[in-house]
Amino acid sequence: MDSSAAEVSPLADRAWRLSNLYWIKDKEGKRIRFAPNWAQQRAYGHLAHNNLELKVRQLGITTGYCMLWLDTCLFNRDVSVGVIAHTKEDAKVIFRDKIKFAYDNLPPELRAAVPTVKETESEMIFANGSSLRVGLTFRSGTVQILHVTEYGYICAHYPRRAQEIRTGAFEAVPRGGIKVIESTARGRAGHFYELCRQAQQRRADAPLLHGDWRFSFLPWWEHPEYSVEEPAFVFTEAELRYFHDTEARIGRALTRGQRCWYARKWRDQGDDVRSEYPSTPEEAFQQSTEGAYYGPLLLEAYRAGRVCEVPWDRSLQVETWWDLGVDDSTAIWFLQRQGLQLRVVDYYENSGEGLAHYRGVLEQRARQHGIVYSRHVGPHDLRVRELGNDAKSRLQAAAELGIRFDIAPQLKVADGIEAVRRLLPQCWFDESRTAEGRKALEHYRKEWDAVRGCWKDQPLHDWSSHAADAFRTGAVAGDARTDTRNTQAREIQPVRWR
Repeated sequence: MDSSAAEVSPLADRAWRLSNLYWIKDKEGKRIRFAPNWAQQRAYGHLAHNNLELKVRQLGITTGYCMLWLDTCLFNRDVSVGVIAHTKEDAKVIFRDKIKFAYDNLPPELRAAVPTVKETESEMIFANGSSLRVGLTFRSGTVQILHVTEYGYICAHYPRRAQEIRTGAFEAVPRGGIKVIESTARGRAGHFYELCRQAQQRRADAPLLHGDWRFSFLPWWEHPEYSVEEPAFVFTEAELRYFHDTEARIGRALTRGQRCWYARKWRDQGDDVRSEYPSTPEEAFQQSTEGAYYGPLLLEAYRAGRVCEVPWDRSLQVETWWDLGVDDSTAIWFLQRQGLQLRVVDYYENSGEGLAHYRGVLEQRARQHGIVYSRHVGPHDLRVRELGNDAKSRLQAAAELGIRFDIAPQLKVADGIEAVRRLLPQCWFDESRTAEGRKALEHYRKEWDAVRGCWKDQPLHDWSSHAADAFRTGAVAGDARTDTRNTQAREIQPVRWR
């Protein structure tokens, strides 16, 4: 808009413009005047160069930012804004029902002052040189403002597109530009989770440096609309226990109306309510990854207290479950059995190392914890001979180093996954030593079919595969115990290879 028009009050006041100029559609599709709610006002007030919003559903965050970007383009020259949506349909809806709808419903004199010179189904270019585009990614060109919505979903379903956004679109924003990521959580994996984890680790009073992300969490209990009065509502014990624990975590009491609202959502949505309407950032990411094979079972282990300190017990022998990589990672789980209880005491993963390195890992743990190994379970492909003059199999090579493997039976992957599912309810995991392995088990999931829009009936091969394959190896091998009590002296013993 021309400076002479912008200088005329109240158009010079952005806060006034955002509360009076723009029209949107409400949840029922009715045309209403846009006025920023508490969540949108907080987002506006805390806007930095790099903004990370972990949100709950239905707060209007995407709409609020779209109004801000449209206002920025109309009242500033030569500003380029890009909005990345998580699906093609959502990209159409954001552009048509939010941005274009708001522009088309401006007073005619304002549209005449800043007309469009080009308009497509995904882009508006204005006469003042500014532009606003919505798409699935931005591979080329520079934008001063980049807004990514539902990045957690993109990272979970479209990891290649997430990588394009990370290395391409983010890099297209100049040093003085603005980046906004707003999303619900989709499991404890992917770039969105890592960004949130890193941002939360920064001290609250530490100044934001170049490249730092300003983290903001918008919980359901701050939204005034998320409350309903039902005098006759009866809470379950699980609901009351959850509210008691939540109030302790957030440091405030929930009203009865808030409790009723949340309990209704919980009963309607099940455990999905934890990611859609989380009470804390930790709870948002504790929900299992979509399409994950073991996520719900690991979530149950957290809730049952089976992820805790699990010490090495010298009176119990240790078995190891392996996935041996040739050109990539090797993963090892360390476990002790006591009755029907399976104690997962440690996890180790590395790459680019030979078998001698992993023998050293076993010896080091045996010396440190004074344990004896009962067996080492390896995958069936250890018998395959390697190419070369001696043509030894890895099974033979390991035996020459003193590691004698029990070979797990070769089953279909689906059968192995089912074996793991049957075993996980018996497992207790050491919270610190198995953290990386648990993270992989939680993330291990089906491959997403982007064409059909559904999950394939096969695992996605990614960074989590090694830990998951090693655990599956042990699960299908079964329990081969005779007497798992360590009958050796309780002093630290040299490693005893089976």
